[in-house]
Amino acid sequence: MRVMESCLESRLWQELQYLVGATYIYLDRQGWLTELLAAFDMRLTAARKSNNRKDESWCLCTLGYTCWRRGELDKALAWYEQSLPAAYLAGYRPAEGATLTGIATIYHQQGKYELALETYQQSLSICQEIGDREGESKIINNIGMTYRVQGDNEQALSYYEQCLPIVKEIGDKIGAGTTLTNIAMIYRAQGDHAKALEYHQQDLAICRELGDKAGEAVTCWNIGLTYEDIDNLTKAEEYISRTVQIEEAIGSPNIVDSRDGLERVRAKRLAAQGPTGEK
Repeated sequence: MRVMESCLESRLWQELQYLVGATYIYLDRQGWLTELLAAFDMRLTAARKSNNRKDESWCLCTLGYTCWRRGELDKALAWYEQSLPAAYLAGYRPAEGATLTGIATIYHQQGKYELALETYQQSLSICQEIGDREGESKIINNIGMTYRVQGDNEQALSYYEQCLPIVKEIGDKIGAGTTLTNIAMIYRAQGDHAKALEYHQQDLAICRELGDKAGEAVTCWNIGLTYEDIDNLTKAEEYISRTVQIEEAIGSPNIVDSRDGLERVRAKRLAAQGPTGEK
């Protein structure tokens, strides 16, 4: 951060742009959002001083995204509303699409679902136009989520099923896992527990392949609940026990709820066995 400040003071615009770009993913993944805001604020100054319109629009978009990550929706929207015309004037379609996605996400969180769907569709058109398959898959998934929140499971499933071949094509295993989970949740809600388990198991295999312990814990939890739905309490206990085991190891904040779930399933299983220990 001090080197970035020195570059700003010395008017080294290109060097500042490079430094912020090189540290962006790290700061974001570490959750150092205050530093990320400061870094992109400096890069925005550099973009404006050097008359780099494309980078200006990208900085505005990223500032919006970072405020959204901090839960500051009004500030995020304010940045996005600056980014959108800047990206349009610069002819920078990636920033325009990313900004529209950010705005749509905020609309979704605000319960403005029709506006969210309309804005997602605008962003989707841009991703398809510029061949951004990763962006396309994420937007399609978000559209599915918006329909699901509204209770339209058929439309949601339709979009999730469009998303799945794209994430597989581009090798996005994390995106594939997310989509498989979403599909499984729809089938569970529809009472098709066999299909729900099939998709959850595919997701579980991906989590284990990637070494994603947090994801494995969540997926085992979902599998356990699905088995509980069909009164297969032995299997339910097996998977929820695995969730508790993982969450204890990684210090998950969900551990209390998971332990409560395990106790509930064990109590139901013991009650089902009866006083003699037989069903």
